[in-house]
Amino acid sequence: MTTRNFIRRRNLRPRALLCAAALALLSAVFCAGCACTGGYQIGPYGLYDTGIKTVYVPMVEANTYRYDFSERLTEAIIKKICEQTPYRIGTYKKTDSILTVRLTGEAQQVAALNRYDDTREKRVCLTAEAVWTDVRGVQSTNTSILAGNARNPNDGVKLISQSFLVPEMGQSTETAQQEAIDTLAEQIVGLMESTW
Repeated sequence: MTTRNFIRRRNLRPRALLCAAALALLSAVFCAGCACTGGYQIGPYGLYDTGIKTVYVPMVEANTYRYDFSERLTEAIIKKICEQTPYRIGTYKKTDSILTVRLTGEAQQVAALNRYDDTREKRVCLTAEAVWTDVRGVQSTNTSILAGNARNPNDGVKLISQSFLVPEMGQSTETAQQEAIDTLAEQIVGLMESTW
């Protein structure tokens, strides 16, 4: 290696470091500007109300004859809240908000029969109502439909979830019900996002 090449390489290192530092500073200023102006936040947690920290989820009330649906739906909602939102699950006395869910109906309908009149495809439908109440006495900035009906705040959002059961593919009624429960829980937690 000649002396001239060595000097060139040595001079490039400070330039590269200076360019990298300038680029990092510029991106930090840009990100801070986006986060501070206009109410924009970076990351998946920018979708949720930052004033609320904890959510209490009481046992789901069920108006169905299935004895374990309320427990399964409550467990699915709590899991989705922990996985997808920045909120923590709180107790009744120490919480910022309460998410009340009522399972209003469950139906199973035969969608298709084979030539021997055996069930080839069945549809499992679940209907529920959900209300998310801010108990701090502060009006929540979340104006989603989970805030309740304008005429009657105790009326919740009506949700419908369905899944299909195909016995020939090895599915059972239990797996179809669990799929409908998981879909319903995902819809409820998805409605906790702030409106754009």
